[in-house]
Amino acid sequence: MIAIDKRLKTIAGFVTHGGFAVDVGTDHGYLAIYLVESGRSKKALATDVREMPLQSAKQNIAEHLLGEKINTMLTDGLTGVELGGVTDIIVAGMGGILISEILEARHPLGGKNLVLQPMTQAGHLRQWLCQNGYNILEEAPAFVGDKAYCVIHAQYDGVVRDSDELFCLVGKIPQSKGEDVERYLAHIEQKLLKKAAGLKKSGKEPEELRRTLDLVDKLGRKR
Repeated sequence: MIAIDKRLKTIAGFVTHGGFAVDVGTDHGYLAIYLVESGRSKKALATDVREMPLQSAKQNIAEHLLGEKINTMLTDGLTGVELGGVTDIIVAGMGGILISEILEARHPLGGKNLVLQPMTQAGHLRQWLCQNGYNILEEAPAFVGDKAYCVIHAQYDGVVRDSDELFCLVGKIPQSKGEDVERYLAHIEQKLLKKAAGLKKSGKEPEELRRTLDLVDKLGRKR
């Protein structure tokens, strides 16, 4: 069984049992291999926009004797991907703006289980999902060393939802369960406090300082 880190295991935990997963930006193919090797997915398609990582994925897939269950495709996002029969679309390891652009290109993605892991701009992604009719069902945090990650599980239902600043900041992580939830919220709080300290020191943007401290207060009431 291939060894993967907690970030990838958290992503895998939201994938449909026995389904067909598309791993967008597969890099070395580790997640697709884990999904099929563990039996979580019956088959998978691993895509990447770059030739070198895709070649690495092909080699790793061959070494695990999974060539009949995992196909690869050189493409940008979901461009040209046949989605018939696909149950899960995984877009992980890239910025939230780029993830939203990938989804926008094939919007609406009805009937698909979306598992998204933004490295940055998670708030932008949450806002885009809410504004475009995707229901964020649940989220989970994950730590690899000191690095914090969030994983978003969403499905399209066509309902446009409001998303305030606090929701864009932490999403549904306060409602999730697990050992990393409190640690993740503390991590976000520390980032806000660091930002507030910088704003206070500069003496500029008093309104932004007020908003930041207000977010700290609201986040504290969520914990």
